[in-house]
Amino acid sequence: MIHTVTLNPAIDKLLYLEHFQKDITNRLQYSDDTIGGKGTHVSINLKLLGLDSAAFGIAHGPTGKKIIHLLNEHRILTNFIMDETADTDSRTNYLIIEENGHCSTLASRGVLLKQMELDQLIQNMISQINDGDYLVLSGDATNCPDSAIYNTIIRRLKDKDLKVFLDTSGETLRQCIQESPYLIKPNLDELSSLCNETLDTDEKIIHAIQSLEKYRIPVIAVSLGGNGSIVKTPEGIYRVQPPKIAVKNTIGCGDCFLSGIIYGLKQNYSFSNTLRLATAISAATAESSSSVGFDLNRARELESQVQITKITL
Repeated sequence: MIHTVTLNPAIDKLLYLEHFQKDITNRLQYSDDTIGGKGTHVSINLKLLGLDSAAFGIAHGPTGKKIIHLLNEHRILTNFIMDETADTDSRTNYLIIEENGHCSTLASRGVLLKQMELDQLIQNMISQINDGDYLVLSGDATNCPDSAIYNTIIRRLKDKDLKVFLDTSGETLRQCIQESPYLIKPNLDELSSLCNETLDTDEKIIHAIQSLEKYRIPVIAVSLGGNGSIVKTPEGIYRVQPPKIAVKNTIGCGDCFLSGIIYGLKQNYSFSNTLRLATAISAATAESSSSVGFDLNRARELESQVQITKITL
């Protein structure tokens, strides 16, 4: 079974306009609401690929109820701690999407979680997650009292021998790699921060990946936006070039990439075929105007256009 964790879920308000300009009134072309939070996105993407998952998280107030309702609409099994009595409310983010493909996010901090809520969530996970399951720890955890909350979760579930997929950033990422998750998915800035080095060539990126060997992380997938990815796997290091597409919205592409990797591994694909599918899914997402979901038929069309090279060191 696959389990996702979203500690700071949101409703994303998508604001579409021709071009955003500062210091003037900008007229929206249209707007839309969708679910936010990297873990929830992974659950929805996996569902589109035909895989079930259980979504764990903590939600508050009317916005939290809406988040759980949207997950249920996607037929996702939800295991959320829900606080309906508090005067707090789960966050709302604002995503500005321009016709030229530029995307900007105004993200709220979210509700500062109580230790009691986190303890209850972890206890639920211990009782419901089985040995050998997949656990996806992704997204923002700055609303937690402890920036190493993912470390705590991994340690509490250590005896279950889980395959842990970690997609986070900043101090949370820096601390959590010490627990040797199965996979991390830093972008270029996040890897640069981890290694305290400017990474402006493929060679420097590969060297930075190799510098993390002491953490015993089997898969390190470095996302490079429109330039694809460099991925260290047990089968070797791969350079992945995405297909050329007309980009509408890059928000959510990383979540789709991770979802594709999880799906491929769950289906026992080779790493090269897994990365080909994950990259095609990410590209199909970039062609969409939404921040979650993709056209699976379009992703299958794009698979053949993904270029993968195995790097020999």
